[in-house]
Amino acid sequence: MKKVVHAACPHDCPDACGVLITVQDGRATKIQGDPAHPVTRGFLCAKVAKYLDRVYSPDRVLYPMRRVGPKGLPAEEGARATQANEAFERISWDEALDEVISRFRKIVSEFGSEAILPYSYGGTLQTPWTGASSTG
Repeated sequence: MKKVVHAACPHDCPDACGVLITVQDGRATKIQGDPAHPVTRGFLCAKVAKYLDRVYSPDRVLYPMRRVGPKGLPAEEGARATQANEAFERISWDEALDEVISRFRKIVSEFGSEAILPYSYGGTLQTPWTGASSTG
């Protein structure tokens, strides 16, 4: 059975773009902008337009992973980059949550709770005092 689901983009842009997702047999098969949206009128940015490619990618990370190898490699060692990028081990959800909680507690004790929540916006956000776009 095929149906179209109305949704909103999860990104932090102030437009809150309307999204139409075609679902067939429990799987999203198409994503498009909602032409009835008063601001974007059917437009979707490149990030959202490619969501289905990422959601159904065979390379998508499905489980918590912990880095066990070095982070990144110098450009001249590019031939070994694949090995470094695969230097992760699968861990349980409980281990992942414990590690995140532990790191958050350390950050809060060292820098304060304000260091946990990043605050930034993008998209078409206008700065009220200049009228200039934050995206340049």
